[in-house]
Amino acid sequence: MQFEYLPSEPILIDIIPNELYDSLFRESKEVFNKTKELKNKDLAGHIKHEYTLKNNMKVLQPYIKKLSSSLANKLHPHDKQNYKGDNFVLKDLWVNFQKKYEFNPIHVHSGLFSFVIVMQIPFELNDEMNMYEANGNVTSKLQFVVTNSFGRLCTYDMHICKSDQKKIFFFPASLNHIVYPFYTSDKYRITISGNVYGE
Repeated sequence: MQFEYLPSEPILIDIIPNELYDSLFRESKEVFNKTKELKNKDLAGHIKHEYTLKNNMKVLQPYIKKLSSSLANKLHPHDKQNYKGDNFVLKDLWVNFQKKYEFNPIHVHSGLFSFVIVMQIPFELNDEMNMYEANGNVTSKLQFVVTNSFGRLCTYDMHICKSDQKKIFFFPASLNHIVYPFYTSDKYRITISGNVYGE
């Protein structure tokens, strides 16, 4: 477990246990193309295949509660008043099957905390970075957007590649973030996200 400290918010990064990863991957495959589990209308993503996950909610809850408590302890004292107690509950869970050119525009989540679990990355990061000679190349990246102490918007890029599979990025739900499109693979980038509430 490690922490990345942005100017306004901390982010927790961890490796999920193998048994949780395997269970989530199985359910993700089971719900793929099941129309009744589609979650697109609830989400910001410009992604065709997004599905609700139900079977792993209880299985994942103890691990998510542990991460919630750890991140809550790292918050600025001013922010901790919104995260009192330790009764953190996972209420939303879904999987994103993202194809090339699809993306998640800047958005926030509901609840106290949110997360992204990296299930499958079908491309090499260097190949994506070589697609464009751009100033501030963000191809394929997960990006967080925060305000620094001068009131200026700052961006923080997560350079996610194949070696990051099984990583979870855990952060305050109010933290703006973006997922940029990738271009070099016809396979799916698979991630799982969820929202944690206090009760």
